[in-house]
Amino acid sequence: MRQSHHHNFLFRAACEGVKLVALMLAGFMSACLFLAPFGAFDQAGALVQIAMPFFLRLMIALSSLIAIAGLFEALE
Repeated sequence: MRQSHHHNFLFRAACEGVKLVALMLAGFMSACLFLAPFGAFDQAGALVQIAMPFFLRLMIALSSLIAIAGLFEALE
């Protein structure tokens, strides 16, 4: 038997995107923590300065997508 979906496709896609970004951020943090014991503090700091704006923009886009999906859910 097929499970019925309670939310629209846009909301489910945005939730999957948030889950993937959380996994990417956890992987990035573990990579930076892995670099630190080997004396690569400067490289880890440079990576953080480059990557954090990317993650911030991605989360802003996904939160906007969730807000739009919530609006569509409310209109149904």
